[in-house]
Amino acid sequence: MPLTPFHVLPVWPLYVRWPKRWDLLALSFGCVMSDLEVITVYPIVGTWEAGRGIMHSLLGVFTVNLVLAVVAARYLAPWLAVRLDRRFPGKGWRKFAGHDVVTDRKAWTVTIGSAILGGLTHLGLDLFMHYDTPLFWPWRAVPISALPLEIALNPAWNVGIELVAGAVFFWMLWRWVGK
Repeated sequence: MPLTPFHVLPVWPLYVRWPKRWDLLALSFGCVMSDLEVITVYPIVGTWEAGRGIMHSLLGVFTVNLVLAVVAARYLAPWLAVRLDRRFPGKGWRKFAGHDVVTDRKAWTVTIGSAILGGLTHLGLDLFMHYDTPLFWPWRAVPISALPLEIALNPAWNVGIELVAGAVFFWMLWRWVGK
């Protein structure tokens, strides 16, 4: 199961290759939003056992995740950036692949499309990492997995994926952040 930050691996290269076509903040928030399900859904349903439900489904990508990712990309990140700029002047931390990601504002359609693509890539990765992805929730109660149960639950598979994903993630950080 890849750690939440590692879900950005498939989308960061898209921004690096086509920075005018994608909103990096929306792509990134879209990728990680599904894993915030416990934090965002718990107050509504009142139980931690909600686990993987709406936010790990196609319905969630086009509703809850989309709204949260767009709000985070358009409002939360710039608000936080102003505060971090006071604490860490120089703004080098805001650079990614030669662009200031906070001021690199895109049209609403680009932001929304980026958030949706980020959410869909999260679901795609989860199909290969989990045995219980509720892709068609609430219409289909049976979770979906692209892997047999014995592989999805195999600790060697999970550790191997984490090591590879971690190496690629930190290489991307070294290569693109601050430059």
